[in-house]
Amino acid sequence: MANKKKTKQKKKAKQNPLVSPLEVPLESPIPDKEQKHHYIPRFILRNFAINNYERKFVMSPNYQHQVLSYKNNKYYLHLQTYNRADNQLGVSLIKDTYEYENMYIDLNNEQVMHIEKELSVLERKASKVIRDIIEKSQNECQISLLRKDLNNLRKFLFIMDYRKPHRCSQFSKEKFDYPTWLKIKEFIQQYNLQNAREVWLQNIIQILKTPHKEVKDNPLVFEIDRDEYKQRMVDYYLVIWQAGESDEFLMTNNGFGIFEGVTGEFGKGLPFQFAYHCFYVISPKLVLVLCHTSFREGLKFNRYILQETMFNRSIFDNAPHPPATPNYVSDAHSSNNPYSDMPFDSVQRRDDNDIFIFPFTKITSSTVHLVNSILLNETHEKDLIVSFISPSYLYKTIVKYHKRNWCVQDFSNLKKNCL
Repeated sequence: MANKKKTKQKKKAKQNPLVSPLEVPLESPIPDKEQKHHYIPRFILRNFAINNYERKFVMSPNYQHQVLSYKNNKYYLHLQTYNRADNQLGVSLIKDTYEYENMYIDLNNEQVMHIEKELSVLERKASKVIRDIIEKSQNECQISLLRKDLNNLRKFLFIMDYRKPHRCSQFSKEKFDYPTWLKIKEFIQQYNLQNAREVWLQNIIQILKTPHKEVKDNPLVFEIDRDEYKQRMVDYYLVIWQAGESDEFLMTNNGFGIFEGVTGEFGKGLPFQFAYHCFYVISPKLVLVLCHTSFREGLKFNRYILQETMFNRSIFDNAPHPPATPNYVSDAHSSNNPYSDMPFDSVQRRDDNDIFIFPFTKITSSTVHLVNSILLNETHEKDLIVSFISPSYLYKTIVKYHKRNWCVQDFSNLKKNCL
């Protein structure tokens, strides 16, 4: 009997060999179902969730009852939303809002979602920094960030801009001016790529894998996009704006990464953009703002010359733009250098553990409304989804927006829904 048992055990072991999952060949690189990606990160959207945000609402009894029923559901997080496609105020699950299908799918790689996996590493680092910023802002007037954490945050913000659906579509549909398209074709040939979309995918994965300070020298990143990364880090500095007690920032499709500045053309058909500010709403009370260096204190004349050259002044010209105060590990007296928080500066003493102290800068109600107006003004005609906390404040925002002489959108239906 003992021998028979051993035989059975041997056969059983032979039928169920221990094989590492990594050694099992993939039958097909294509996923079984569509992969959904949030172009506004879920950890940002959670800050707008009904379940998380405590505030008294002024609204109709029926709508209030609907919101409270979702507020008590702690398992699924919901957003209050307005969807222009169906002209409805309602409630939607975070997991089904602000998403895009198969954004990073790479059919030339066995791990078709390898970019999403790499991005998740950076997202975890950035989410911790943003969570710390939000928590500190509730009780403190400033926050201290290590250089390495600031670099991770800045890289994350760049990737969030670069991976947007319209940028993906630009590469997929090859919508470039002629000189840029010639450079892209040369890049495709040089690195044996199949099409422009593969250039976009390669840029993302290379930026993610390359240390922050080395991205500017990585030839595997397309030259124009590599220069854009460097320019963003050198020519812009971070400011944290905070809304007052009775104000709030909205979230829209483009609410996490939209710029205020100048758009136009050079010569015949050469598009031109210049950003004075880039906005990243991280909560109803906070927005991260990348400001052009001309907005630093003491550079008003430089800013005046720049804006005269652009034939367009910034609508945030009079808003506060205080930079962080740096404290270097190797030099206790270096905080007097006004450019020392630039990741690509020429200061040899910079260290990953350098500290930057960012004030939470309270802005006026009019400035909050200006930020919200920028978000609303740059939306597409049909795909607008607005997330908000207070319907009464949303109504006030729409009223303010319609009074601006540069508004191009009609939100009359939304205003009626808020009553």
